[in-house]
Amino acid sequence: MEGEIRGINYTIKVVNGFKLPSFEENNVLVVGDMVLSADVKLGTLGDVVSGLLVPPVEYDENFKDLIEYYKVRVTIEQAYEFMQRYGKLANYFKIPVEFIPLSKMSELRDVYSCIYNDVINKLGLKGLRDDYEIYIKNIGSVDNGNINLNFNMLTIGANKIMGNIGKNVILGFLTLYSNTNVNIGKSCIPMELIKNPYSIISLPEGIIFKSCSDSDNYIKNILGNEYRCKRPGLLSSSQICENNEKKIVIKEYIYGTLKWFMAGAVSASIFPFKETPLSRLINEYKSLLDLRKVIITPKILSLCSEKYEYKMIREFLDGEVVLKSKNPYAWYNMGKSLALIHNHNRTLGDPNPGNFVMIDNDNMAFIDAEQVSNYTHKKAAWDLAVFFAYARTFQANSKLVKETLKSYVESRPKEDWKKVLSYIKGPHLTALMTPLPTLLAELRLTLKDLDYD
Repeated sequence: MEGEIRGINYTIKVVNGFKLPSFEENNVLVVGDMVLSADVKLGTLGDVVSGLLVPPVEYDENFKDLIEYYKVRVTIEQAYEFMQRYGKLANYFKIPVEFIPLSKMSELRDVYSCIYNDVINKLGLKGLRDDYEIYIKNIGSVDNGNINLNFNMLTIGANKIMGNIGKNVILGFLTLYSNTNVNIGKSCIPMELIKNPYSIISLPEGIIFKSCSDSDNYIKNILGNEYRCKRPGLLSSSQICENNEKKIVIKEYIYGTLKWFMAGAVSASIFPFKETPLSRLINEYKSLLDLRKVIITPKILSLCSEKYEYKMIREFLDGEVVLKSKNPYAWYNMGKSLALIHNHNRTLGDPNPGNFVMIDNDNMAFIDAEQVSNYTHKKAAWDLAVFFAYARTFQANSKLVKETLKSYVESRPKEDWKKVLSYIKGPHLTALMTPLPTLLAELRLTLKDLDYD
């Protein structure tokens, strides 16, 4: 199969056989048809040849099936990689169609930055969008220029492509061929869109980075070069970073956190905890925005998700942490806020009074939403039991704790409260709090003293 494929300021001249790729004058790449086919279908050369098919191209008719196969492959692979990073949070974002080719260009920018720069300068993002919109049907649908991923379709498509690559070993020996042998004779600084295609993705709040290392520069842009970070506690997953004027919070979601492993094992029958870093990141992002309808939550500044690193950068909310407060009103306000959250059909899972912060001596904020889930009366009972266990374990004054319970009960609909109380009195929490029988007894007595049972 011989012929030409023509792009912006470059040409691929295809000849019969196994000729390895080489550039001639005037940006003409000469390559054997078997080599091109192997790179298109298998990525045999790391897409060094087929990467020239990412932008819009014109071609002889006999190359149509090969080029369309490659663009479908790129569409599925790039979308699947993004889904692996952000799970179902992906459809929470606005991902323009042009993100697909841009993200592939970004991977090959060290080879073809000059060519890709020319493509974007001459065709713009619209040219990329128009070229790839037809292929989105393989991963979902398009809504106002943004991709709506169908996760089942995408997973099936990705498995099919990976299966084809695994089965086909044609020209496997060419994997030894280094892409550095493709020399186009000049190099360029990649455009910002090519260096950071994630910059065109819109989030309901904050920005997104492909690499968590990019967030380091972002922090410097906020705090300057001279800043310091510290963890509030030895086991805290967050760092508070500050200069002399401003503070931000960097939260890391890591594997193997003993806290969530133990909590998940103990509470599975009542409150199934989210244990993986990605599931906690996804849940916290959504929940911080959702809970803001009824309580103050910190503004999200940025997200990043990689294979072994997951981070959220958010604003620091300055105020009085309820767990450390001696102010009865702070504890009273916490109970009212917890009731508002439950009335909003959400439960917290981790209602540690250390996660509630009084701001301006009046407004209450909640700062840790990893384990928020939909409301049930059983989960509400869990929230109250966990709150009580935290507060008393850290030796909060019993009168202050009683203020929280009092305001909570006053702020719940009567029938709902009766159902929650039945779980607190019943066998579920008895089994759950076997290691802390005195605390459960004290909680029940406190509620009885309030005369709301």
